[in-house]
Amino acid sequence: MSEPVAVRVPQINPNDEHAIVVRWHVAKGDRVRTGQTLVTLETTKTTFDVDSPSDGYAFFEHEPNAELAVGAPIAWIADHDGPLRISTPAANTNTDAKPASAPAERFTRKARKLIKQHGLAEADFIGLEKVDAEAVERVAAARGTKPEATTRVPAGAVPLAVSPSKMTEIQTLKRVREQVVPSTVAAALKADRVAARLKREAAEQGPVSTLEVALYETARLLPEWPELNGFYAEGGAWTHEAVAIGFAVNLGRSLRVPVVKNAGSASLRDVARAVRDLTLRYMRDELTIEDVTGGTFTITDLSGEGVVNFVPVLNERQAAILGLCAPRGDGSCDLVLTFDHRLSDGMRAARFLAALRSRLEDAPG
Repeated sequence: MSEPVAVRVPQINPNDEHAIVVRWHVAKGDRVRTGQTLVTLETTKTTFDVDSPSDGYAFFEHEPNAELAVGAPIAWIADHDGPLRISTPAANTNTDAKPASAPAERFTRKARKLIKQHGLAEADFIGLEKVDAEAVERVAAARGTKPEATTRVPAGAVPLAVSPSKMTEIQTLKRVREQVVPSTVAAALKADRVAARLKREAAEQGPVSTLEVALYETARLLPEWPELNGFYAEGGAWTHEAVAIGFAVNLGRSLRVPVVKNAGSASLRDVARAVRDLTLRYMRDELTIEDVTGGTFTITDLSGEGVVNFVPVLNERQAAILGLCAPRGDGSCDLVLTFDHRLSDGMRAARFLAALRSRLEDAPG
């Protein structure tokens, strides 16, 4: 018998480090053909299918909602119908490992509990035939992780279903929170002046929304604030040469952030068309990975929900995110900017908002 072929989590987006199992399209031990869909995975950007690389029998141990690292094996394709045996890479011998179809034998109950407490994943233990509490502690110590505080579930509480997309979002937000130093500033717009700006634009080139105008004007300001159009990595600050602005959409098909790629050079009319086209493709579930990657800055608009103030959360590898709020009773509405304090500071961020406010209330001559 030949060695089973590992099916690994692909690198769909350069920034992705993990993916969540959404659902399996085959059962353990099923006969599969080359190109047949095995599993659907989800990252913060998109949902995608992983196909079988060859004919054979499919084996896997990860259940829906499991998180796996990019590059980790998610399944194996064998030339026989079981039991599956995989050579242990760490031993560099032909000694057979435990069947991958029996995960309960590989991870002890205490090991699984510690993995969850340390924020680790089963994929962090590839190559280990047996994972016990001691093995988990070794990996946790090497990575410098500490157990999360655990709380006892009170009587009367029932589990709340969490979608795969939300699980991905949770893990992403956790990583961002550990890596950045977030700060937030806000400035008040005069809603009547913004409305007057929109009315002028409508008379000249057709109706546009506050989001579309904000995206257009932000794209023209960011070259003057390169630290807000960048990210912090490898111990230093970086800025993007291009301006590509994403906008958050969540209309019942999970949160997505489509990106207007040419925002820095597009006209207001072209920006509006791009926003509407991407939103329509979101509703039709037609967004591609190209549509949701490459963003250098993000805008999230909750004004349509009547939200008068909120704190937007930074995306991975971005230094800033802008929030648009609904008008208050006094006719003002907030612009809220969350930024990474490692790249900018409150004064610079405040001046950016002041400049943006001026452009939104009165179109530059």
